[in-house]
Amino acid sequence: MKTEQELQNDIEKGLAGDHTLDTKAYSLVFSALKKEPDYHVALPFADRIILFLEKKEEKRDYWWMGVGIFLSVIALIVTLAITQTQWTAGVFTFLSGYSGLVVFGIAFILLLHWVDKRVIKKHLVNSH
Repeated sequence: MKTEQELQNDIEKGLAGDHTLDTKAYSLVFSALKKEPDYHVALPFADRIILFLEKKEEKRDYWWMGVGIFLSVIALIVTLAITQTQWTAGVFTFLSGYSGLVVFGIAFILLLHWVDKRVIKKHLVNSH
């Protein structure tokens, strides 16, 4: 009696000469496994899965952003404690002469964020 591995190798090579019940069963199983399944997922189902994964990924992005902001605040506090400097509101007086530039910078960053969310990511999703 041949082992299963030997029987499988003989069937794959086409050398299975003895027509025992085991040989016939293995050849049926291996021929069925070589065929591609005739099963297709409905498109709305696949779209819902993709949408679910994108939302999950977006939540993960916001979570990591929150962690980054939290760690940045912790790093600022540790830096201030280690350097023992006295900070006052006068530190930011240099911004008073550049208020227009600061407003433009914030507005420009928000515009880029909006363009990224609305135009670029929609274009990438539609191209797939």
